[in-house]
Amino acid sequence: MKLDRKSKKMIDDLYRGRKHIELTVGILKDGKTEVVHWGPDHKVVEGEEPVYAVGSICKPVTATWLAKYLAEGKLDLETPISAYIPGLPDRYYPDLERLATHTSGFGTEPYTLWTTLPFLLHQNEEGGLFHTNPFRGYPNEEEMLQVVKDAKLKDKVYKFKYSNIGMSLLGYIVGQISGDGFWDGITKYMQEELGLKNTFLGNIDMLGYDKKDNPCRNWQWEKEDVIAPAGALNSTASDMLKFAQMNLDGSLPYAAVCHEKHGEIDKKSDSGLAWRLDRKDPISWHTGSAGPFSAWLGLNRETGNAVFVAVNYGLVPAEDIGFSILRNLK
Repeated sequence: MKLDRKSKKMIDDLYRGRKHIELTVGILKDGKTEVVHWGPDHKVVEGEEPVYAVGSICKPVTATWLAKYLAEGKLDLETPISAYIPGLPDRYYPDLERLATHTSGFGTEPYTLWTTLPFLLHQNEEGGLFHTNPFRGYPNEEEMLQVVKDAKLKDKVYKFKYSNIGMSLLGYIVGQISGDGFWDGITKYMQEELGLKNTFLGNIDMLGYDKKDNPCRNWQWEKEDVIAPAGALNSTASDMLKFAQMNLDGSLPYAAVCHEKHGEIDKKSDSGLAWRLDRKDPISWHTGSAGPFSAWLGLNRETGNAVFVAVNYGLVPAEDIGFSILRNLK
């Protein structure tokens, strides 16, 4: 794989001081894909591609599934969630677009003070955030809907605030429309309709590592976890590049709506539906951080190029490496 000098240096820096790295970089260029997997010794590893926990890259996949039902007229972006969730009190609720752009007013996490305290104690016993999935088992469906009922939101576009529960509500609604629920419905969509045979929700065998080089299993998920739409995804580089190509080449025409501007994030980026839209270049992208794993997927809507980066260490600069490679592709 031919990489520019800056990107090579960033990868070298990633390896410095880390003993167990499994790093995979995938590039889509001129309609052709190239995937390279480096092992702990920084040498190329041949053979079957590893499956990584790609975390929040689940969000743009969920949004693409949403777009399918938008195109079919089964869902509407400007319709409030109360139209799709029966039994909510009669008052204002955000629409699907505000959920998909993190401008609904729902907080970053669904926790209250009293539910956070026991969670933190349990997390500390298991070794901290790298080892413990904070969304496993909490909230359940009833508790998530109670968060919706208790939230007193105003009819306005709130300032961007990354919301896992907002995206999970979106996935919950799409799952209900599918008739299969989120877990089974999006699995069928990814594997049967999109042909992403190595992309699935749940758990993987690869070990990740924390800042002290301690081994960690991937965040554990159960089928009942309602926050799964926000981050329970696992995949390979080839599957992620295939997904990127379908978003670029028109083979999923309904996906185009996900890459249109629907809101603002900050000075550097706007919001599509789940995707972040870079203002400097026509790049749609998303990170995936799940405990001891880091991933990034970006695609250039103008050139048709895409890059995927995944590594089995938490909170490392997969995003920086991905942007560097994508922006320097010649």
